[in-house]
Amino acid sequence: MNQTLWRWTRIIHWTLGAYILTALTFFAATGFMLNHSAWFDSEPAETQWEAKLPDDLTLPELSDDPNAPTPALSPGLTAWLAGRSPYPLATYTLKAEPPQLILETRAPGSEATITIDSETRSVEYSGRKNGIISLLNNLHKGRHAPHIWHLFMDSLAILTVLVAASGLALLAYYRKQRSSTWLWTTTGISIPLIIIFLSIHY
Repeated sequence: MNQTLWRWTRIIHWTLGAYILTALTFFAATGFMLNHSAWFDSEPAETQWEAKLPDDLTLPELSDDPNAPTPALSPGLTAWLAGRSPYPLATYTLKAEPPQLILETRAPGSEATITIDSETRSVEYSGRKNGIISLLNNLHKGRHAPHIWHLFMDSLAILTVLVAASGLALLAYYRKQRSSTWLWTTTGISIPLIIIFLSIHY
């Protein structure tokens, strides 16, 4: 390979490595917390309230047909609920279980449910926040995370592979000056493989 290619390999390695450093630290720390979840347990914060819908708000008609489309909420009802929910109403999913309308939302560290009884016009809200550790751990797993977070995780995985590949290429390039590096590289590959072969039965 010519010097220009090696120069670009070095640039790719250190620039991408610097870019993903913080994210890799995050995933390493949350991976440790997931492995020792009992150490970081916390009591969830729960919120509940009940209310009555004003008479001027229109409820959609509910059908007993399981194949019926999900009804839409009127603008007035949407605004009324949005003013009382701590989460954007657009994040909720709506389903009909006559005589109830149920709105549910789930985020990496929290969840909430709004239940509307179309017969009594009563509204019940139940919310739960599981704490910052739960939020971080669920982001690590991508659980209930938005689509853009999954795209970030995919891009981070690709960039990490590029950093590792460029690092391996640089190791090969500087093999004469830094021969001891191969010992550490081989050790880093061997240890997890030995653990897998000796302790995991597939």
